[in-house]
Formats: sequence, C-alpha cells, structure tokens
Amino acid sequence: MGDTDRNTVAAPTAVAVQAGRVDGSVHVHTVYSAAREPSRVVPHQLPSHARGLVGRDAEFAWLDARLGDGRPGTAVVTGPGGVGKTALVVGWAATRLDEFPDGQLYVDLRGHGPDTPLDPHDVLGGFLRDLGVADREVPRSRHERVGRYRSVTHRRRLLVVLDNAVDEDQVRPLLPGPGAVVVTSRAVLSGLAVRHEAEILELDLLDARHGLELLRAAVGARAVREPAVAELVEYCGGLPLALRIVAELARSRPGAPLAGLAEELRHEQHRLDVLEVVGDARSSIRPVLSWSLDRVPVEVNRAFRLIGAHPTGEVDVPAVAALCAVPLSRAGRLLRALVGAHLIGEPRPGRFAAHDLSRLHAVELATADPDGTAAARVRLFDHVLHTADRADRLVTPNRYRVPLDGDATGAVGFADYDAALTWLHSHWRDAVALCALDGTGLDARRWQLAYTWRGYFFLTKRWDAWIASHRHALAACLRLDDRHAEARTRNNLGRALLETGRTEQATAHFEAAQRLFETVGDRHGWSNAVANQAVLRRRAGDLAEALRLNQLALDYYLAVGARRNTAITWRSRAKTRIEAGALDEAAADLDRAVEIFARLGLAIDLAEAHNLRGTIAARRGDPERAKQEHLAALDACRACGSRFEEAKALRYLGHLAANEGAMATAVAYLTSAASLHQDMGSPEAAVLAEEIRALVDHHT
Repeated sequence: MGDTDRNTVAAPTAVAVQAGRVDGSVHVHTVYSAAREPSRVVPHQLPSHARGLVGRDAEFAWLDARLGDGRPGTAVVTGPGGVGKTALVVGWAATRLDEFPDGQLYVDLRGHGPDTPLDPHDVLGGFLRDLGVADREVPRSRHERVGRYRSVTHRRRLLVVLDNAVDEDQVRPLLPGPGAVVVTSRAVLSGLAVRHEAEILELDLLDARHGLELLRAAVGARAVREPAVAELVEYCGGLPLALRIVAELARSRPGAPLAGLAEELRHEQHRLDVLEVVGDARSSIRPVLSWSLDRVPVEVNRAFRLIGAHPTGEVDVPAVAALCAVPLSRAGRLLRALVGAHLIGEPRPGRFAAHDLSRLHAVELATADPDGTAAARVRLFDHVLHTADRADRLVTPNRYRVPLDGDATGAVGFADYDAALTWLHSHWRDAVALCALDGTGLDARRWQLAYTWRGYFFLTKRWDAWIASHRHALAACLRLDDRHAEARTRNNLGRALLETGRTEQATAHFEAAQRLFETVGDRHGWSNAVANQAVLRRRAGDLAEALRLNQLALDYYLAVGARRNTAITWRSRAKTRIEAGALDEAAADLDRAVEIFARLGLAIDLAEAHNLRGTIAARRGDPERAKQEHLAALDACRACGSRFEEAKALRYLGHLAANEGAMATAVAYLTSAASLHQDMGSPEAAVLAEEIRALVDHHT
C-alpha cells in the first residue's frame, strides 16, 4: 500500500483513513485537518500506482497533450471495468508531480462497486479540509461549498483526480474551475464534453504483445521459460486486471507450473469462476480472495462470510460475536486472524472492515448462504437493539419504553453515561442500516430499533438518520399490520419532520398517530400525539389552540403520574406563554418543570428549561439572572453532550455580553456557538457568522 501525504507548515492534528480502490490494487486515502491557512497546504493524495504498466504510451501522450505542464483542462478516461483506467491515470500522474507544484487531490467516487456512490457534497467537504480549510469554516450548503472550493483552488496548479465516477452530476460540483482534472468512469460522460469542453479517451484492451509483456514483468523468470504463459495471456482476453489476477495466482504457487493454472482457465465453463472478470472490476478479485480463504481455518472463513451479512461492513468485536454466535474472546481472535490474512483491515481502533472488493466478496458469500445469513442478521439485530436499549436507559432515563423482541444475552453493558453515549456515537449508522434491511422476519425488530434510537437522535439532532430509520420502521409496521407500533412510529417520525420544517408531513403523521392510539386504547400515546400537535399549533401562531392541546395532554400525565412527560409539557406550555407575553405564567410552568428535571437527572431537558428561564429574565430586564440561567444551561448541556442546546446558551450569553458593551466576550461566545452549529451542519452557523460580522462592524 502507498501512503499519502502533504506538505504544510502546521502539523496535522487529525487523520482518518478509509479504504479506497485502484483497479487491481488497494490504496489508502488519508484525510487531514490541520493548517489554518489553505494556501500553505499542498496535498499529495495519489495512491500507489500499479507496477508494470505497459502498452499505454499513446495514452500517456494523450494526457500530456491535454494536461501536461500543469495546464488547465478536463480529461475523461472511460472504458470497461478492469481495463486499467485508474492504473493509467495514477501511473501518468505519478510521473508528472513536478508539473503540479500545488499538489494532487484524489477521491474514489465509488460509482461502480458495492457501496453507495459518494455524495459530491461530502467530497467537497473533504477536499476543503484537505486544502487546509478548518472544519468550522467548511460551508453547509453544496452551493457554498462549490464556491469556496473554487476560491481555494483558484490560480493553483493543482491536479484533481476524480476516480470511478457514476455520472456527470456526481462530477460537475467537483470541477475546480480553471484547473487540471482527470475523471475515470465506466460511463462515457459525454455531458462533460458538451458543457465543460472535456476531452474523452476510450481506453482499449491490451493486444497480445503487451499482455505478454505485462505478465512476464509481473511473474518474473518463470513466465519467460514456461510456454504456458502465452495461453494465460490469451485466456485473459487483453484485460489488464485479469492479467494481474493471473500473475498473483502464479506468484501464490511458486512451486507449481504455469501449465496448471492454464489448465484451469482452458475450460470455458470454468474460466469466469477462475478470473471473475467480465467487464466488472467488482467481481475480479474473487479468485484471489478464494485462494486466501482456502488457507485460513474454517471458523475464520465463516467469520469473513458472516461479516458480509453486516449492512455497513464495519464491525467491532461484539458485532462479530453476535454474527458468529461465539464469545467475545473468540470473536477478537477471529478478527485478528482475518487481519493477519489481509482479508480485512482496522481503519479505526477497534473497528474492522474489508476494503471494497473484499467486502463485495464477503457479501456474495453471505448471499450464497441465505439461511446462515438470515440467522446471523437476527443475532446482530438483537445485539444492536438490546445494547442500544441499555445505552438509551443511561442517556435518556425515565423515557416511556416498549417491550423488545429478541435475545438480550449478547447485549453490551455500560459503566456510565459517557460510555453509553460513546457507543451510540459509534454505532448509529449501523442502526440506520439495520432498519433498512427489508426482511419480513425482522419487521418487529426494525420498528423497535428505530424507536429505541429516537432519544439519541433527539439529543444529537441527527434528523436525517431519525427520519430514515423511522420511514423504514413505518414500512415494517404497515407490513406487520401492527397499528400500535405504527402509531408510535408515526408520532416519532412526525417530530423529526416537524424539526426539519416539513410541517404538512408532520401534521399528517401526528393526526394519524392520534387516531391509531385512540383505536388501540393507548391514552399515553394519544397524549403524546396531542402534545406534539400543540407544538405544531404554537409554531403556526395559533397560541390559544396550542394551550388547549397542552392542557389535554397535561390532564392525562398528571392523572397517571408521568412526571417526565408532565415536565416536558409544562416546558412546552411555557414556550407558548412566552410568545403570548404571559411571562409570569411561563415562569411558573418552568419552575415546576425544572424541579422535576433536576430530580430525575434529565440534563438535556434541564438545559432547555434553563435557557427558557434566561429568556424570561432578559425580557424582564434582569440580565444578571439571565446570565446565570444560561450558564446553568451550559453546565447541563456539557453533562449530557447536547451541542445544540449548548450553542443556544452560548448565543444567548453572547447577546447579553453585547448589550453590556463587552464586545470581546460577545464575539467569543458567538464564535463558539457558530463553531458548534458548523460541526452539526446547521444553517444557524451562517446566521451567527453574519451576526458576528455585523457586531464587529458596528463597533469598529
């Protein structure tokens, strides 16, 4: 593997490694975040180039004519999978580094492979960080990211390699403007030629002479003296990746004659099984992986296959223990054996994953054993579901809960709040992917899993994950014809839709949930739906109706002693009364709510209540009391990890400081709030940035 690096005056402060793919080889793509001054960062992200690149002199000259000497332009290299598009581009670029003194950016866009194609929005964020833009300065919207990217790359002699693109729409936002760009894709991408004056190179198969040269260079002296090498070239059909696979197979059997491998390839009915390449690079690695798997113990082989049943492909020791139905200690040994056999890697400490092609092979193996895979996924579901439940009981205590299906024996326990929150941070993508698994035998677990993660999604304001998981959960409920589960899922889904501004959709879900709860006789659920509709009415400006609905929910919660729900509803009613100007009544509601939140240890709810009390104090003309309330909110936020509520408290404190004329303090508070919103991807970051500029301009 080849490492990537870059030159910068300031040393990197963080490194994240992800697996990438070059036709026939594996590389490491390193993402950096360090330098504050983008112009001082020179990225060097090209992966290691394939050795023995032959028969491409004309193509090198073609690239030279268009992009040589660092001249701007866009070149598209297209052709079938395995023809060597990436090998050509990376090999050419490696010989032209001096012509691009401002560095090289590289990304595998995953257009054709086992994973979802990369979103240009995310790629732009990574590129900006690679070029030295601080996390908090990376814009949220795609339009702003494109603009910032083009500004940062303006007048730089920089090479951008966009590998494995799926279509023009994926590529266009990543074009830096006047710069040198090479795109590889199985699609022709003629739209880039029409709209961006890109020139397109169709990469052909190698002829027999160059195929023989490649194989001899890769295998060595054996390929010169053994006549069977000519047959190997013929059976590979001029496809470079197939030739490299054959070379690897030959090297793995140093004592065996090449005639044996040629015999395997000679029979047409078996040739594709040996090569696994028919214009599709995703499958080309299968023979190599099969040889590797044949050399590991049966249990390790099985572990590799069952990792293919994991929906994200990234696992830890407890997940493998669940998939394989083995103790934790044995799961750890299995993972280390797989790492030692180079079947998987460890991209992050404690997290394991196969590279793209190896993972595809694992998925194929899992698919070939539907019964074993189905059983493994049930065990994985149970592990994630019950572990999430244990974590949620620490992170969101006193929440209304439902009985869970499945076996809890494989669940992980947590020593404290921080440990539980750390696990949730690490596994929420797994949960969303599990919810997306469309199997009738998993439907009950799917909606229960989404329901269990709702508290974490609310704490972290991961609205997209909340919505995605609950939409899959709703489909499961409908297929089960479980009206009670449907009501709970619609109620929670509506809340996420409401928070993201999709009011009409939220209204429909809340009303449907209320009807369903009434049908099944669940008064608690009915009250929750009513309380959510009160929020809708308040935000719509119908304060009288909001207060009426709040009272309906309160009547039930008080009657049954549901203290947390009671306090939340008092807090909701206080918001409505603040908007109505009834500050005394709002303060009384908040006093009641704060007492319960504090007694139950509900830090996030307490933080929001303190911020509201600070708002009331400020409106009453008591800035010192307001400051104390917002500082209390900060303490609660930091205890529970709510960056959203923390940002609100910092913003309020910034406004108070500005009103007192303490400009430096105000800017510090507002800058911290903007940074938190930026990290969360919130549009409030841009609003706060404008507030800071206006504040500074007004006092200079």
